[in-house]
Amino acid sequence: MNTSRMYLLLTALLSVSGLVQGQSKYYSKSGSVIFDAEGKLDDVEDIKAQNNSAFCVIDSNTGQMEWSVNINKFVFRNSLMQKHFNENYLESEKYPKATFKGKINEISKVDFTKDGTYPVNVTGMLSLHGVVKESNFKGVITIEKGKVRVNSSFEVLLKDYKIDIPTVVFLKVAESAKVTVSTQLEILNTKK
Repeated sequence: MNTSRMYLLLTALLSVSGLVQGQSKYYSKSGSVIFDAEGKLDDVEDIKAQNNSAFCVIDSNTGQMEWSVNINKFVFRNSLMQKHFNENYLESEKYPKATFKGKINEISKVDFTKDGTYPVNVTGMLSLHGVVKESNFKGVITIEKGKVRVNSSFEVLLKDYKIDIPTVVFLKVAESAKVTVSTQLEILNTKK
């Protein structure tokens, strides 16, 4: 093989390698996070809110994952509950974001090029209300027709994050909140 052909082949291989590396990161700016802390009384309004502007990045090579959620973007059906959530419970002016930085364990078992449903375990640090705690979550990565979707549902014990519930409303608000996250990811193009 002459030198010019070898150079073209090497250039083509490096280009493909760069393309694969460039496509190893996936992101979303419109992740859904549902916060549900409905208490023990059946006759109260749902203490449930949804945020559709969570940011998520996943590196499919390393398994690194990050989430960031603006607390004041949670929307409740009851505007008074939304006000209490931001001012009294989560104190969104003082603690404007909740974040998770961690890693998908055994990422090599997820084939991002093949349709399928892949159960995963994630370990990392959850930061909420000024408290950072190590956390472990179960989730699912679904690949369908080249689209990547992540879903997880887990419980957060409010006292672990110094979120105080006044005794006046303790029957209305649960001791733990069910958090459900879901988003469809796009390839992060770093070459723009």
